[in-house]
Amino acid sequence: MFANMRRLPTWELLSLPAMMSWMRAGFLVTCLTVLGCGVSKPTMPDPLLSIAPIDLYPLRLGNAWSYDVSTGEPLSTLAVTRVETVHGSIVTVRTGQGSVKYDIREEGIHVVSEGVWLFRAPFEEGASWPARGGRTGRLVSTEASIETTAGSFSGCLEVVETGGKLELEVRTVYCPFVGPVAVDSTMRSNVSDRVVSVHARLRGFNVNGGASLTP
Repeated sequence: MFANMRRLPTWELLSLPAMMSWMRAGFLVTCLTVLGCGVSKPTMPDPLLSIAPIDLYPLRLGNAWSYDVSTGEPLSTLAVTRVETVHGSIVTVRTGQGSVKYDIREEGIHVVSEGVWLFRAPFEEGASWPARGGRTGRLVSTEASIETTAGSFSGCLEVVETGGKLELEVRTVYCPFVGPVAVDSTMRSNVSDRVVSVHARLRGFNVNGGASLTP
């Protein structure tokens, strides 16, 4: 059923074809994406502070997610990604135009290529860490709630990344035993002063222990 899906690059930022003119103008806007299946609502742990990083982003072999990605155009884009390989603590996530390697550590999820973090313990509001693109990640909420096509989620972790050369702001919501359910990236064009935003919302997911199927 996924054979005809359009696969787009994903780690948390997604570059869309509709945005190529902006990229040529000197910046890149991206947003999170993925692939889906199943039906059941995951059980949220209590408290969030006791959860393991692998449960906030279940990077286990075969897990996959799908997202509706919007750039303000009339039609949204379906984007997909999946865990392709697992070798010890190193996980490869396959995207439409390549792959990303993560190191699953006790204190958080480490981005191998940049030596930075998706998120890192302690999972307390105000905690911060070095993030991708020279940005700084900050935990702004441990009780985020959100509704998507895949369902309603609560007790989630909300991370905001700011700064870096592109001055890109990326807001990601990670929900226990599901993974990223929402990603919003926003930046202002240094050419036209236009604010450009990309929004991704979870459409479906196939995660060991819980899944949601959305047509």
